[in-house]
Amino acid sequence: MNRRLMQTLILAAAFAHGSASGQMQAEVRGGLTIGSHSASAAALDIKPSISFDAVVRRQIHPRFAVFGGYFRTAFGCTEGFCKDQDPSITIVGNHGVLGVEWGSGGPWLRTGLMLGTTGAGSRGDSPTIGIGFHAAGGLTVGSGGFRFLPGLSWRRMQAKSASDNDHATAISLDFGFAYQLGGGS
Repeated sequence: MNRRLMQTLILAAAFAHGSASGQMQAEVRGGLTIGSHSASAAALDIKPSISFDAVVRRQIHPRFAVFGGYFRTAFGCTEGFCKDQDPSITIVGNHGVLGVEWGSGGPWLRTGLMLGTTGAGSRGDSPTIGIGFHAAGGLTVGSGGFRFLPGLSWRRMQAKSASDNDHATAISLDFGFAYQLGGGS
């Protein structure tokens, strides 16, 4: 995954390069995530785990930005086929992401395309690369170089392996911080 992460960050830096008038920021977000995995036959499972994101965002227009980075999504599974398993199953996704954001300096909405793997603990085959989709909404609090970014995110990820073509869905309550990287305030 380190190679894919590096490729995603290089791609993010490539589309972020441009005029000095554009604003760039680095973000780190984390939060509690719940979800479901189709192979488990469980509905939305309420066994939260911690997920985190690291992205670079570039303002292209006063109300429009692009972003790229890395998402690690994790949630527990205790229902369906996961019930009474010891230890309990954890679903983990590792993805590079590229996307767009609408809004600036207040409410924002994001959507993006993810590429990576999603696996269910020690169950089954090793996961293979699949695509996913990300959507999020939140609020930018503060101004200047350091900002607080509470939000809510939704992700749908392929959870492919050699023998299965499953999917996982995750919902996160996120809290994050952004640091302005120059090019404006």
